Amino acid sequence: MSTTCEMCGRALRPAERGRPRRYCSRACRTRAYRARMAERPATVEARRQPPAHADAVLDRDVIVRAALACAHREGVAAVSMRRVAADLGVGVMSLYRYVAGREELNDLMVDTVFADHPLPEPGPDGWRDKLELSARQEWALHRRHPWLSQLVVATTRPPNAPHLMAYTDWRMRALAGHDLDFATLTKIAIMIGTYLQSAAAPLAYETQAARRTRHTREQWTEARRESFDRSIREARLPMVSEFGSEAFEAAEPDNIFEFGLHRMLDGIAVLLDRTSSAPAKARERDGT
Repeated sequence: MSTTCEMCGRALRPAERGRPRRYCSRACRTRAYRARMAERPATVEARRQPPAHADAVLDRDVIVRAALACAHREGVAAVSMRRVAADLGVGVMSLYRYVAGREELNDLMVDTVFADHPLPEPGPDGWRDKLELSARQEWALHRRHPWLSQLVVATTRPPNAPHLMAYTDWRMRALAGHDLDFATLTKIAIMIGTYLQSAAAPLAYETQAARRTRHTREQWTEARRESFDRSIREARLPMVSEFGSEAFEAAEPDNIFEFGLHRMLDGIAVLLDRTSSAPAKARERDGT
């Protein structure tokens, strides 16, 4: 249940009865209404236009590209077989001749995004430069498609997306020849992907929040500053109470990505150093 106004971010007083409050004042309620009305003509006009693919041959790629366009405009939650069919101007059942359902459509969306941006072969020299390049390229995909992390969040049940898996394969090959067993290679490659997905998760939320409230992260934070400061004082959080513009900038997703990426690569370097020095230490211990 929201405790802040959806328009200005001010703290809400609990409703005495009926539905929970969404706005702090009549003015904010009116602004929200006007914002919704401002969007409606464009939506209606867009639906009056002839479908972009009405005369095109329907195939899997056309369907997936339409789904990607919908996700870009409105977020991945808006994507459905029915919605894609409506955007293409065809009956929903015609889509099922090419795509089995929403789960396969999700997989195809992920696979297409990664297929459009393959990693270079052979790539730069050195394992560190290779892994850094792969991470930066995948991060760019998350920046371009903020919803992507929502479809690629569980490494235990990854999407059936060969071009996504190609990133994992590329990272494992980058570390081949460093005396790491296959299980360790797998862990490192998946760790990098999992880190990127986690670091990118706020991008999806921020995009949705900005679309819903029409406020940037900075505006949202500023509107809630008084409430935040009060909560921090009452909770007696000495370090958090020192947060200012520097901490706000440090918490930006891009800065978190940069910091975590280099710490992760530093950790891999330590692991490789230990692995390469183990045989020499063993020989010294055995006197050979």
